[in-house]
Amino acid sequence: MTATAAPWIECRDCGLYQTLPTVLNGHRRVCPRCRASFGHGHAGHASALPLAVTAALLFMLAQSYPLIGITMRGLNESVHIESGVVGLIEHGLSPLAAMVLIVSFAAPLFRIVVSAYVLARIGVTDRVRHLAHLFRHIERFRSWAMLDVFLLGTLIAIAKLHDLATIDVGIGLWMLGLLVLALAVLDWSIDRHAVWAAFGPPIASPVHPKHGSSIGCPACGLVQATSVPTSTRNCTRCGARLFRRKPDSLTRTWALVATGLLLYIPANAYPAITVVSFGREASSTILGGVLELMNGEDWPLALLIFTASVAVPVLKLLGLMGLLLSVHFRMRGGLVDRTRLYRLIEFIGRWSTIDVFVAALLTALVALGQVATIEPGLGILAFGGVVVTTMIAAESFDPRLMWDAAAVDDG
Repeated sequence: MTATAAPWIECRDCGLYQTLPTVLNGHRRVCPRCRASFGHGHAGHASALPLAVTAALLFMLAQSYPLIGITMRGLNESVHIESGVVGLIEHGLSPLAAMVLIVSFAAPLFRIVVSAYVLARIGVTDRVRHLAHLFRHIERFRSWAMLDVFLLGTLIAIAKLHDLATIDVGIGLWMLGLLVLALAVLDWSIDRHAVWAAFGPPIASPVHPKHGSSIGCPACGLVQATSVPTSTRNCTRCGARLFRRKPDSLTRTWALVATGLLLYIPANAYPAITVVSFGREASSTILGGVLELMNGEDWPLALLIFTASVAVPVLKLLGLMGLLLSVHFRMRGGLVDRTRLYRLIEFIGRWSTIDVFVAALLTALVALGQVATIEPGLGILAFGGVVVTTMIAAESFDPRLMWDAAAVDDG
């Protein structure tokens, strides 16, 4: 096999070694075993770069202008994207503030700026190794950049306040909406495996790789020979540490799932927010807030919050426990369905952050002294812990272990 031939890659979901088929317009490439998508095959550098630059400009505008403002009894207040972070710090919830800062500011900014740099340099420089390393870090932050979830949380905050105060939609919210749209189109236009192929494997892959003599990169998927122990070897293309399977995957996932279950109890037992108005306090838990909305006319909003903040965390924890038990008992049936369940768990976990964003925004927005103040409670802090631990648990679980436990041939 020559260095210009199609390299072997490993499916990150089932571990099958394969080469990707020829790109055909209108067709997507999928793993023949677990049906994982390998994209449409077009790198899309030229069209993606203007989108990345546009996203960078929109990000600056969204940061510069207020998102929303309220007027209540002659008092005014407005918030920016970072206002929720400041509000949480002022109420002593610094860990939750750090989480909100990372997922609503730091991670999105990193992805936008570095994506623009990588897309601008592909095809211009022959020194692509550092570009591959940067692209690997962009992909690592992908699920933690939550501007789309933040936008939905902002709209929910507006819906909660529309009967209590006069709401002014700021320029920042319009810019944020355009930014989320630009990022969605950017993600759709780029095929990640095609981008990895554009970097090119620095060495030729084995003609027919076999486990024991070769290993797949967990980041870019490139299969390469193992001439040294995998514990001290890095991918020759993107620099990721090479392991046949994620180290201590089952132990770490069980520990994180148990932590999530323990945190879920105070998340629902303690108040998520407390409304103080003219000296009177009214506290509500996450589930209590859903019930209050259902008693009114906002049942669609109640259903959305119930799904994101109650149903999704529970289903994630139960789903991960089911996948872990399937590995323990070496279940052979339903491998494709279980792999699809894992992909679903990995995808939906970030949307549980909606309630955290709503609480952060309401805390910063409704700070009108004796007239009205909303304070975050220990319940929302614990719930933030549930979201983080379940997301890390999904990342720690290695779905290839299900195929290994079923003694399926690696092809």
